[in-house]
Amino acid sequence: MPDYSIVKSLCEELEVTVAELMDGEISEEKSVRTYDDEQIIDLLRRTQELEKQKNMLYGIMLIVMGIALQALSYAIGGSDFKDFISGLLLGLSIGEMLVGVFVVGKSLAGR
Repeated sequence: MPDYSIVKSLCEELEVTVAELMDGEISEEKSVRTYDDEQIIDLLRRTQELEKQKNMLYGIMLIVMGIALQALSYAIGGSDFKDFISGLLLGLSIGEMLVGVFVVGKSLAGR
């Protein structure tokens, strides 16, 4: 789906209405439309904003889970096996936090 901001100009170039673009077909002359082009564009804008917010939330959740794993890795230790598990958890937490920062940064850059 194209960005909501270019849908109107795309429709003008294709010489179709927004409703026809969304339906994927040219509407009949007798057909009755119950929605306006501005309503559809507003719906597209809101949908894209919600998608960005969802991605931001996923990134924040990854960062928080990475912090929790890091705290858990510091709590484990003592024997060689526990030190290995602690190091493994620490590595996973750092990787998870980096992915979370990447997702949040990508979401912020898209705004």
